[in-house]
Amino acid sequence: MIEELVLQKIKASITINILSFLKVFMKRVTIDERRQVFVAKTAEEAYEFCVHIFIEKAKKAIDARSSFSVALAGGQTPQPFYEMLAEPSSALMINWPRLDLFWSDERCVPPESPESNYGNAMHYFSTPPLDQAKKYRLIGENKESTKEYEKKLKKICSEGRLDLMLLGIGDDGHTASLFPNTEALKENKRLVIPNYVPQKECWRLTMTFPAIDLARNVYVLALGRGKSKILKKIFFGEYNYIETPAQRIGTKENPAFYIIDKKAAYGLGLKT
Repeated sequence: MIEELVLQKIKASITINILSFLKVFMKRVTIDERRQVFVAKTAEEAYEFCVHIFIEKAKKAIDARSSFSVALAGGQTPQPFYEMLAEPSSALMINWPRLDLFWSDERCVPPESPESNYGNAMHYFSTPPLDQAKKYRLIGENKESTKEYEKKLKKICSEGRLDLMLLGIGDDGHTASLFPNTEALKENKRLVIPNYVPQKECWRLTMTFPAIDLARNVYVLALGRGKSKILKKIFFGEYNYIETPAQRIGTKENPAFYIIDKKAAYGLGLKT
């Protein structure tokens, strides 16, 4: 009984904790009407903020729609976030059976491959209590699986919209598997498609800009000094999303929120 009361008290204070977290650790900067930036002092604090956001958005979505649908990012950047999310202090705050987990993109490899976004995430999401979430793998071995994946998105997500999309960015400005000068950048209807990436000489499966635009919340994680150059181009360079796809993220109605650290903010001239 005591543990339940403590848990309820913690859950009730989530919003207050996030506001306090912002005041103490984070600086919020508006780039334009489509994009805002949260600047953390360190990468660890940026990951902690991601966990706070995840818990808050999960609670609000479940209260409003009885479920929480998420598209997870691929690559190495979100791994520490997943690790923090799996810690008991975070994991116990989430009603995992109410979660629907999708992936924003996938390499055309089986899940046991070290390159599989799904496989890498499952190191964490296959452990209790995270394993209680419903998981929908984007089947990399079959390019045609994107059609069924789109159907699942429309059927499972409330109003066909993800509650949260977590994205990263590459040094070339790609996000998900929307790489510069690839055909997927031109897609304006489909939510998930195969995309041939000449730079990598391979196919990728990816959610599209229409899927990103539909998401109720879009967060982009970019950390470290190595991201400062591309962030400067994304925020302040000449707008050309065919060359720099991440420039396209965010709409006036539904802005994108970038979570970066001070190293990534180096040279951006942000008033923090």
